[in-house]
Amino acid sequence: MSRRERQAPGTVELRLSGSPEDTGTVISVLERLAAGLPVTTVGLEILHRAGLRANRRDPGERVCVLVRVRQDGGGS
Repeated sequence: MSRRERQAPGTVELRLSGSPEDTGTVISVLERLAAGLPVTTVGLEILHRAGLRANRRDPGERVCVLVRVRQDGGGS
């Protein structure tokens, strides 16, 4: 994906860090949500949100969100 495509209106870039299993789970949840499919076996709990500051390199704002992956379907 080109830099221009990443900066297009309506586009949000996510950078994930954590164990490969957990980042894979977060991507899977996002893919299911984007496809309009239910997500019932895993939950994402938002633990902390910080930011709303200007992004130095790209237009828009920068926000950091800390989530916990729950395999029991808890969270939201």
